[in-house]
Amino acid sequence: MSAMKLSDLLMLILAVFLLASTAGFLLNRPVLLSYVTSDSMTPTLNRGDLFLINPLAEAKPDDIIVFNLNGHWTVHRVVAETDGGYITKGDHNIATDQQGSNSVVKRESVAGVVLVLLGNPIKIPEVGNYIQRLSGTTMNILLAVFMIVGGAMLLTGKEERRKKERKVYRLRYKTAYVAVSTISIAMLLLSVIATWGVVGFNYASTLAGGQKEGWYLPESEFDRQIEIKNNALFPLLYLFSSESERVELKDESKILSGGDRAELSVHVRVPSETRIYYEEVKVHAYPLILPSDLIIRMYGLNPFLPLAAFAVELAAVLGVIYYATRAGEEEVIRLSKRRRLKL
Repeated sequence: MSAMKLSDLLMLILAVFLLASTAGFLLNRPVLLSYVTSDSMTPTLNRGDLFLINPLAEAKPDDIIVFNLNGHWTVHRVVAETDGGYITKGDHNIATDQQGSNSVVKRESVAGVVLVLLGNPIKIPEVGNYIQRLSGTTMNILLAVFMIVGGAMLLTGKEERRKKERKVYRLRYKTAYVAVSTISIAMLLLSVIATWGVVGFNYASTLAGGQKEGWYLPESEFDRQIEIKNNALFPLLYLFSSESERVELKDESKILSGGDRAELSVHVRVPSETRIYYEEVKVHAYPLILPSDLIIRMYGLNPFLPLAAFAVELAAVLGVIYYATRAGEEEVIRLSKRRRLKL
């Protein structure tokens, strides 16, 4: 048995992390890796840092752990351990998480301990900022695509070597047209999904409200402006939503031409409990292939429903083009064993 090649080792590592990431998104629980969404652990961990997790480690004081706090996955340091669980605190925060109405962190709520090297977390800066722009469902789709492509590469590597004995490979026009059309539609849909994401921001409910930017008095209200930019070359319909009861959106949709920018006004009601809060606004964008009112109605049923309609519409157009050209079963490519290309 020959030694494992470096490329095989890298592929194995990539496969492990893709599997872990896919499992994490499906389970709504960090597995092996996660990223920072706030400034509460600055400077140890900064917003956007991607870090590694050991899900099997037993947490102890001074460890940094990932745990579920009020429905959100949080990364903070363990400052004390009790019979009921852990007392936690962000390195940048003044008070512990339990000085409000939060209970101690139970052990079953901990996803894992952050891996450290020479006393510092193993991290990759900024990667989390790109991940955060994508919704959980989008990440599932992209990761699934990567897994399928990677698996196909692994499984077909040896198969291609077996097929070297074949003398001629033929590709017919119909097969090529269907393949190119399918790939084109898939790439268009993935490019649309890639524009989806989540815009997040932090603020603090504190009695020292107003003394620093982002600090607000308990039970006060404020407006936050979020910039939206259309980086595409064509118009897009942007739809906005938030699951937070503390957030009210002034606009739920905007149409932006290619390269245009717009401000989304978000009204926030500050809770009475003094601590740092994190809010999210989901952003979905769609090309104006269909009437905007129809897209909005389909979006209300399911965000992916407009994409299904786009796929059907594009497939119909490409089908009409195919039959209009009256192309048949002609061979367009013949590849010999010596890899001579005949047209």
